[in-house]
Amino acid sequence: MGSAIVLKIINVTHFYRNQKKQNILKPFSYQPEDIELNNITLHIYQGESLGIIGEADSSKSLVGEILAGTVKPDKGRMVRTATLFYVNMNQKTVETMSVRDYVQDVIQLYEYEVTAHKVEQIIKYAHLASKENDAIQNLADEEYAQLLFSMARASKAEIIILSHILTYLDEDFMTKASSMAREYIDEGLTWVTIDNDITKIQAVSNYIAWISHGQLRQEGPVKQVVGAFLTHEKDRSSIKSEEALAYFDDDWKRNRSRMPELTYNFKRIERYHHSEPPAFLARVWIWLAIFFMGIVLGSLFIFTNFGQLESQKVTTEDTIAKNNEDPFIEKLAYGIVDAKNVQLTGKSGQKDLKLPRYAIATITGENKTSYRIENNGEIYTASKSQFKYINPAALYRHVERDDIAPYMKSNYINYVDYFNGELHKSHKTVNNTLVPDSKNRYVESITQQPISMLFDDRNKLIGYTFPMVDTHAFKKKFKPNEKYWIVKSEEGYFIADVQNDQWIYIKL
Repeated sequence: MGSAIVLKIINVTHFYRNQKKQNILKPFSYQPEDIELNNITLHIYQGESLGIIGEADSSKSLVGEILAGTVKPDKGRMVRTATLFYVNMNQKTVETMSVRDYVQDVIQLYEYEVTAHKVEQIIKYAHLASKENDAIQNLADEEYAQLLFSMARASKAEIIILSHILTYLDEDFMTKASSMAREYIDEGLTWVTIDNDITKIQAVSNYIAWISHGQLRQEGPVKQVVGAFLTHEKDRSSIKSEEALAYFDDDWKRNRSRMPELTYNFKRIERYHHSEPPAFLARVWIWLAIFFMGIVLGSLFIFTNFGQLESQKVTTEDTIAKNNEDPFIEKLAYGIVDAKNVQLTGKSGQKDLKLPRYAIATITGENKTSYRIENNGEIYTASKSQFKYINPAALYRHVERDDIAPYMKSNYINYVDYFNGELHKSHKTVNNTLVPDSKNRYVESITQQPISMLFDDRNKLIGYTFPMVDTHAFKKKFKPNEKYWIVKSEEGYFIADVQNDQWIYIKL
């Protein structure tokens, strides 16, 4: 998977699970039992084939609609940075158009100029040439699924979302779906499927998200998450008593309906921001608030010294000072120095520290402009712009080392096991076998080799830098879209600095 996030939903909550329509006379009538999705955050990466699974009534289909942008969440937000094509099985029964007209209408949404014969190609690929004049609603579910898959394939979108399509695909079309999913992964594109058929989801996915009772219950590798889900469903099916079944997953059921506070309804608009009052009521509140505020402020100016300029100045300065605070958010990540040298500013009288290019810094916090860096137990700060941020928790694309070995200098790759066998040893121990040209605490070049050693904040060997070869062919094959291309391989990370024709390998 690539390092770039192309689609994400952040802290998404959606209401009205049990009510079809909001009562306009009760603008604050959200109740705990109305919560359909509760505080879901999901990040989807380049080169990821994400399968979304879940038990019945888990609201996993709604997650797909929010990812696609067809439903706007009551709370939270969706962010997308790539083209998207979304299809689901919901509309078949209400579509009266013919197959040909339907395809003609849908392909207008494609992001590229469509050729005149594209309609025929899509219909033929879906095996519906004999039914091109039939109404969509008269197609069998299997035929409609084939048509939707064919349109998704022809869309060339960077993100494809298929909701409950796989269930209706036969063996031939599942083979095509598996092939398309692999192509999307290899090309660094994104594929998302939501379905009830676990076997088919497994066949096209390299990552799984389990939605349970309107919440993200688990995400991770296919084998791990699917195994947990199947065990859960086996436990559920073993329960024969309806009373016992009602208490199964009770904690998740209660969490779905959990609200932070439930005192009086008129404060909910401030707490949750998911409801708006009718326009006339909002206007009444605004004018009443202005009226009473005017009375209060007028009284203060008349009977007190509240309006004196000196007091106002002090208040303003305090407010500005408070607003200028930019606290650090706790992190545990790493930064690669992306400059010739970087100056770390010492804290509490410590001397400043200088790091050379490609030195690895341990990041323990960040704010809007700076990283907090720990080195030898001391705390420093530095500008974020001078580092390439490496997040160990990110879902970086996994690549076999043999696939990128042709683009690495033979001095390293031909003896990779020897070099990597020295990793995580102390600086002093490493120098007994890998002799440096000159001593340096953070980056040392090995004598008579185009390879440099990288040492971490504990002064242990954490990685190497070495030259890239055949850079043009590498760019053509892997299509890096940033200065740094990051992948996970075996136990470490390979980072290609394509501007400087250098590889960086680190093992955290």
